Amino acid sequence: MNRYIKLGFEGIELELPVHALYLYRDNAQLLENIEPLITEGTERKEKCIFVGSDSNSKILKKKFQKNVTTITKGIGAADFIPWIKSEYDKLPKSYHGLRVFLESTEDYLNYEDILDDFNTQPDLRLFLLCQYRIDTITSDQLLKILKIHPYVFVEHLLKPNCFYSRVKHRIWLDPLTGIFNRRYFENQLSKELQRASRYEHTLSILFIDIDQFKKINDEYGHQVGDKVLDQLSDILERSVRGVDVVARYGGDEFIVLLPETKKSHAIKTAERILKHIKNYDFFKDDLKVKDVNVSIGVAGFPEDAGGTYELIKKADTALYQAKHEGGARVIPIE
Repeated sequence: MNRYIKLGFEGIELELPVHALYLYRDNAQLLENIEPLITEGTERKEKCIFVGSDSNSKILKKKFQKNVTTITKGIGAADFIPWIKSEYDKLPKSYHGLRVFLESTEDYLNYEDILDDFNTQPDLRLFLLCQYRIDTITSDQLLKILKIHPYVFVEHLLKPNCFYSRVKHRIWLDPLTGIFNRRYFENQLSKELQRASRYEHTLSILFIDIDQFKKINDEYGHQVGDKVLDQLSDILERSVRGVDVVARYGGDEFIVLLPETKKSHAIKTAERILKHIKNYDFFKDDLKVKDVNVSIGVAGFPEDAGGTYELIKKADTALYQAKHEGGARVIPIE
């Protein structure tokens, strides 16, 4: 099944399941932005459900009739996940997916990991749009909203340059390289470990450190060092699958999550990364920095550890051994 969906302005492609946050200022703006998405869902034979005010429900029902289901009775935060799972499970075979448009209330502000279970199942054709009327909430509440919607931030769905895929909202991003940060990585690793344990799957992580990075900073300056970090992050993202997670763990350390990957396969991925880095000209002949090498430690679940920090520690131990043996090598934890 296709793991991506195109929607909205210029057919922007998003990874399934889509979890979107939309901030609006009045009902007219809300309807202007979601009506084309309901039309789009109808054309693709996706069931559309609007959960919100009676006035907006009546407008949508009049326009789309049987092509949209409207619910005006509030669904509490504690009941929302069971409800949306039930709606998805009972979809008739004639429907190709589910789109839910939720007028969120303050009740949802304390409700974290709104789609935690769904985010570990990329084959689900599910689009959830959580909508908040921005003029009715305080700045403190807005900050809470942004923190519980880490995947997609949408200000105007159908206007260019305002659509951000898989957010990568600031709280999850490393400001230097633009890739995910330690906080996001540990959050995702915890989720993937739960899923792997539940379904008896494997996963692996790679802990990566630049060899003699201090020497690069000392000889060429921190700006050059920053460029090395930025380009290395790009190499790492291009060397792995779309489902893998690449993050900057801190300093010159990077870490990669490989879901559903045996340790033996992770070692091959690490060796391929090592080769890419050795063959890469970081500065295109502009500087004397030619040989940038890394050391990589590898650890896997379930054979090496069962918890988030235990698995990271095992990979870090393997990394330390690789550094101790001279660097520029891959070492799996024994």
